[in-house]
Amino acid sequence: MALGCLGYQEFHQRTLSATSSATAKINCFAAAAILLIFAIPPVLIGAVAASTDWNLTSYGSPSPFERGEDTLVMPIVLHYLTPTYVSIVGIGCIAAAVMSSTDSGLLAAASIFTSNIYKSLLRTQASEREIRWVIRICVVVAGLISTSLTSFEIKIHVLWFLSTVISYIVIFPQLFCVLFFKISNGYGAVMGMLVGLLLRLLFGEPLIGLPTILHLPGCTLEDGVYVQRSPVNTISMLAVVAGNLLFSYLFSLLIQKNLLPEKWDVLNMKVKQLPKQRTPTDSVKDPNDKICDTDVSEPMMSTGC
Repeated sequence: MALGCLGYQEFHQRTLSATSSATAKINCFAAAAILLIFAIPPVLIGAVAASTDWNLTSYGSPSPFERGEDTLVMPIVLHYLTPTYVSIVGIGCIAAAVMSSTDSGLLAAASIFTSNIYKSLLRTQASEREIRWVIRICVVVAGLISTSLTSFEIKIHVLWFLSTVISYIVIFPQLFCVLFFKISNGYGAVMGMLVGLLLRLLFGEPLIGLPTILHLPGCTLEDGVYVQRSPVNTISMLAVVAGNLLFSYLFSLLIQKNLLPEKWDVLNMKVKQLPKQRTPTDSVKDPNDKICDTDVSEPMMSTGC
């Protein structure tokens, strides 16, 4: 889960907006410590709910865990075990945090699709007005899809875990390849993602009722459901990395040998990999270049350890 969260847009928004790479590193280490501290209150609230005699409250018995309401423990504890004003403030804070996260998620999904797919691939000449309408439509579509998830009997922590798994399998390998392998390109990223997702689907997922088709060593049948004992998420992630590098290399060869027709190069990799044509004026160095170079700030992202 820790590696999966490295691909989240919110993380890179904070690091790339820092004034320097040193500040970004400090923010990362400080956030890691603060997150550990923030994990203490939920643990305490869960312990209180587990040790409370609910017969002494208006909630009654059985307990929230026995009723299958364990995902609602926090609002239940605030409502039945705290004064009214504390309950109102606490639930209001939860609602505000949820709405803030929902708003960020909708805008992030809409902006990523509009910038990386629609503007870059589908409509490169799109106007600003068209881009605004696409963002609005994407927000509505993402909201409808998110709302439709509530119709499924899936607990919220399961959805959160699955989103982290998807990020670990799809996004983290792409980030790793881009940072440490210069050969990585768009075609390799797409093919690697498809390979990893296909493998993960074949491995199955009992949490959402996805049947197991590909059985790895250690796969056992429990209560009529096949359970994988092998690290299927890590295997899928490594398959994405291998597929990314392999297909990136193959497509680079096709581009270098002019075997890929230009009309099929939808990602414009041929243009990006062409060597820059030097002009006679490039050999004449401007005396002000040295001054300009010293004024350039330290790069935000560094691959050095």
